[in-house]
Amino acid sequence: MEQAQDNAKKFSSQDLERLANNVPEVLYSATLTPDPRIVFFTTNATDLTGYGVDELISGWSDIIEPKDISRYNKTFERCQKTGKPCSVEYRINTKDEMTKEILDRVHPVFDDKGQVVGVDGMIMDITERKMIQDELEKNQMFQTLGKLGAGISHEINTPIQFISDNIHFLTDSLKQVFSLRDMYTALRDRAVGSSETLSADDFKPVIEAEAEADIDFLTDEIPKALEQSLEGMNRVLGIVTAMRDFSHIDDRSKSLADINKAMESTIVILRNELKYVAEVKTNFDPNLPMVMCSMDEISQVCMNLLINAAHSIDDVIEKGTDQRGVITVTTSSEGGRVIISISDTGAGIADDVREKIFEPFFTTKETGKGTGQGLAFARSIILEKHNGDIELDTEVGKGTTFRICLPIESEELPEK
Repeated sequence: MEQAQDNAKKFSSQDLERLANNVPEVLYSATLTPDPRIVFFTTNATDLTGYGVDELISGWSDIIEPKDISRYNKTFERCQKTGKPCSVEYRINTKDEMTKEILDRVHPVFDDKGQVVGVDGMIMDITERKMIQDELEKNQMFQTLGKLGAGISHEINTPIQFISDNIHFLTDSLKQVFSLRDMYTALRDRAVGSSETLSADDFKPVIEAEAEADIDFLTDEIPKALEQSLEGMNRVLGIVTAMRDFSHIDDRSKSLADINKAMESTIVILRNELKYVAEVKTNFDPNLPMVMCSMDEISQVCMNLLINAAHSIDDVIEKGTDQRGVITVTTSSEGGRVIISISDTGAGIADDVREKIFEPFFTTKETGKGTGQGLAFARSIILEKHNGDIELDTEVGKGTTFRICLPIESEELPEK
């Protein structure tokens, strides 16, 4: 014990300063009273930003991306209000006109009365990590769509097949109708263009052709064939439109999005994956507000949750029967948030698993069926990129509900 105290005394303030400046992260200290202001930066802040320490102390907020400044300030306010450590991701613009993504971890500093009077913080450059994470998310989307390719092909092929059958039927039927038209035209021309009197024998071939064509049958079936063909084309159009909604994987920028439309497209894409194990019920709020978000990313999250729901139901339904579970998708708004709820009647999630499901690479699925990245990415997309929340309610043997909460008037987050 005495030896440890002696060693601590030998560790001078210069040693502490050297240690602080040598760690890769930037350390800083800020006071919150009477007004928030940074009072100290380690010298490696210059390596991160290109600005001198004195410039940063007086103007750190000036290099923060304007769209992120509100979220940055709210983090300090939350730390001061709760007295708990907080973290926030935002962008800074360096002196050489580069944009960097950083993670800022904030820890409260208390006075003798237990009041938060300042913060100590650590800033980490996560630009490269965010690039890798974005690539992993894109790869996972490609992988998911690749696995769904056969099902999507089947969903397109089915209506195309009956459209093809109907077109063949219409082609043959119209040949008969046109042949009858030509026969009637010939009789009309004979009757009008000469003084010849037509006999019953002249009409006999036409009557026989009518009987062979079964005009009453064609009158009933041709409109039905056209209606079925239009229905099939609309189904194909719906699938193609849904695929188009997923075709901008490289464009993750945020814009006002119709969440109901995003959910409809996602369900269309997954129809073949879901229909054999579950009935999908939807309850969309027709007055749902538009949300500023990356619709591709939100759709990706919901796709992962729907696939997980289908797998969970598949684990409990009796194989070799027509038994299916139920997946319920609802949208609503409350308290300034839009809420997407995805519920299933699957196996539920045990408590020991529930604690780990958002951890990267954690999965309970057999090899080849899951990477353990889906829920980790979902959490990252909702919490870090959209300032939202993802909630879980589950009961073993009864099922699971995931709730995605997105702020309607969201702060602008870094755009990709």
